[in-house]
Amino acid sequence: MISRKGFLRAVAGAAVLAGMGTGTASAGTGHPGSRQAGRRWRGGVCYDTGVLHAPGDPSSRVRWSRRQLDREIGMIAHDLRCPSITAFGTDLGRLAETTDAALRHGMEVFVQPRLYDHPQDEVLAHMAEAARAAERRRTGDDVTFVTGCEHFLFTPGIIPGDSFMERIENIASLPDTEWPRVIARFRDFLARAVEVSRREFRGRITYGAAAGADASWTDWSMFDVVGLDYYAFYDTDAEYAPDLAQYRRWDKPVMVLEFGCCTFTGAARAGGMGWDVVDWEAEPPVVRPGVVRDEREQADHIARMLRVFRAEGLAGAHLYSVITPDSPHHPERRDLDFDMASYSLLRTVRERFEDDNSPYRLEPKQSFRAFRRFNR
Repeated sequence: MISRKGFLRAVAGAAVLAGMGTGTASAGTGHPGSRQAGRRWRGGVCYDTGVLHAPGDPSSRVRWSRRQLDREIGMIAHDLRCPSITAFGTDLGRLAETTDAALRHGMEVFVQPRLYDHPQDEVLAHMAEAARAAERRRTGDDVTFVTGCEHFLFTPGIIPGDSFMERIENIASLPDTEWPRVIARFRDFLARAVEVSRREFRGRITYGAAAGADASWTDWSMFDVVGLDYYAFYDTDAEYAPDLAQYRRWDKPVMVLEFGCCTFTGAARAGGMGWDVVDWEAEPPVVRPGVVRDEREQADHIARMLRVFRAEGLAGAHLYSVITPDSPHHPERRDLDFDMASYSLLRTVRERFEDDNSPYRLEPKQSFRAFRRFNR
């Protein structure tokens, strides 16, 4: 598996190779359109309704019930005091149910359909249906539509590879001459996604772009909000300011749609590749040797990033993710403690560990308490 450092090194130079540098950040410090203006800044979260990664694969969230949804959304709204939420997933019925539940609790909802490793026309048709459903629920700016996330990885036909895992691996070996074509294919698909979304949805739209990768390739003039999946790690807080400043040049609100880290020593630096501490090719999958559970590192990193995003005046930030049901905690076996590879604020403890459809209980991690303290 390509490392996080290798991944970023490969994609960071792509825009330069294609003559698409990020340019100079705007000198202004205002953030037009931020719903947080004049209000105490609080963090939000992502809520996984279940994602199908490839045709025939199981959902990332097998167990589902309206009662469970209402309980978990209520906890997000009232215990964590989140002003907003990103609801993402493949099943459009679940996505609509989650949107309704969050709106009932007074939260702003960012609706993000996800359909990985399907043909582009199917992804766009799925997106159009999700946009229609979101428009039916929108009243003003309480619903924002997100035109998917990181399509260069998750949608075929942009980077070579039949699956997103193959595309991640192929990034490091792409010749320099191929990157301009990759970026052209990406921008063509994203323009089609915007066209489909605007046709069905009349409110604000954005896109979940990977900071340091397709965020620098995206023509943000097509969107109302600059949306970032932000997993960058710097040793000092001051280093985040110029990195985030590059996205202000579009003179639009900047919203972090994903950030966070997993639950092991070194997870903050691993960022968006933290999930790779599990050997998913093993039968059964196991946590790799030497990985040490570390709730304190996760809690400290999340609290730090919330402070950074607040200080930089971003429109908001959503923690990925509040619950990760497909990465259950095992209290006795380190090699089966898949919660170490999750970004969640709560441990999922199943009644039947091996059963994806098992009832489960949620236990707060140190990060849950740190997040709650920040919002209160």
